[in-house]
Amino acid sequence: MAFGHSLFNMKKSNRIAHFAGGARRTDRKLRFDLIPFEFLEAVAEVLTRGAVKYGPYNWKRGQKDFFLDAWNHAFVHLQKFKEGDRSEDHLAHLACNVAFMIWAIENGIVSQDDFDGPM
Repeated sequence: MAFGHSLFNMKKSNRIAHFAGGARRTDRKLRFDLIPFEFLEAVAEVLTRGAVKYGPYNWKRGQKDFFLDAWNHAFVHLQKFKEGDRSEDHLAHLACNVAFMIWAIENGIVSQDDFDGPM
């Protein structure tokens, strides 16, 4: 993984959690329950609209140029939000573009080196 959870010293645990009734499960260190529902809902709204307009998972078909463009789109949405534009949920669009970038880096489509030169 390009970023990997090792960046944050997160290692997969081999510990087993035991539950009432005898159920067991590998203990997880990542706390998905800490992600605010409002964030997930806003991102899901953008992705749902995108799926209707472009098809589900359209972004996964992107190549390096698509993901480098997502970087620029993220900044546009940040600036639009800062300017007070309310034409769409710019923070949710920003989050989606960041999510796309994370996915592209984790899947080896884009690397940090791709940001060294002019884009």
